[in-house]
Formats: sequence, C-alpha cells, structure tokens
Amino acid sequence: MGRERGHQRHNRFAKRLEATFGAGGLSYRGILSNLSESGLFIRTNRGFAPDTIIDIELIMPDSKVSRLKGVVKRTIRRPVSTIKNGMGIELIEKDKTYLNFVKSFTGEKITKIEEKPAAEKFKIVFCQKCGIKNKVLINKFYRKPKCGKCGTPLVIEMS
Repeated sequence: MGRERGHQRHNRFAKRLEATFGAGGLSYRGILSNLSESGLFIRTNRGFAPDTIIDIELIMPDSKVSRLKGVVKRTIRRPVSTIKNGMGIELIEKDKTYLNFVKSFTGEKITKIEEKPAAEKFKIVFCQKCGIKNKVLINKFYRKPKCGKCGTPLVIEMS
C-alpha cells in the first residue's frame, strides 16, 4: 500500500509555529504547518536538499523553545503560490518540550526522555552582564548565542 514515510507513522496535527532551521552555517525561518511525534513539515522557500541533517528551533505557544534535529526527507519548490513550498522532516532528536507538546493533543504526558548522545558537547558560558550560567552547544556557537536571562550576546572563549 505505497511506501511508508517516517513522519506518517504517528498521528499528525495541523499547528502553526515559528521555526528557525539551519545546516552548514546557514539559518532560515519558516512556519511549521503540521507535526507528529516523528516528523514535521516546515513551510519555507529555503528548503535544503533531501538527506540534509538540520537543526530546528521551535517557539512553542508558551514561549518555550524546543530544539530538534531532523533529516530532510522531501523538499517542495514550486513557483506556483498555491502550492505549499517547504520540507518534510523526519525527526532524529526530540526534546521533552516538543514531545509533551505533541502528546498534549492526545492527552498523554512524557515523563522521561532518552538522554542526548554523548556526541552533543556543551560549554558553560557566563553572561558578562548578569553573571548567569548558560549551557551552549558547541556546534551552535556560530549562531551567536544570547544569555537566556537577559538577552546579552554571550562572549565565547575557545579553550
């Protein structure tokens, strides 16, 4: 009965959330148009090629930020404005914020999430303005991170 796609194994929900996505030093904005536990579709005219691994940040309705990692499964680029351009993404890393958001539509709650792979390396960066500790992914330094409390750009010293 046709080929099974990763993002269609779970129920999908039509939701509109702001998304920032990037790969290889490039970063763009788009709108999430539907989601499931295992995938999502980002409406954008800046789609990456299939099989590209991308980092995704979603702004949740409660203003929390969800950080995901996914692989582009399909990209739609058409000049016709009636066709929704964008990318179908299979999620390979999900955080608790995202999973709880998806489960909120079915009434379920995530209580435990798998630990991130050891390959994810963090650095603690102190804000020069307010002094708070910020945990920053090393592979996100190029995004010019800001303090989570006061919004001041963080100064990252490479050691």
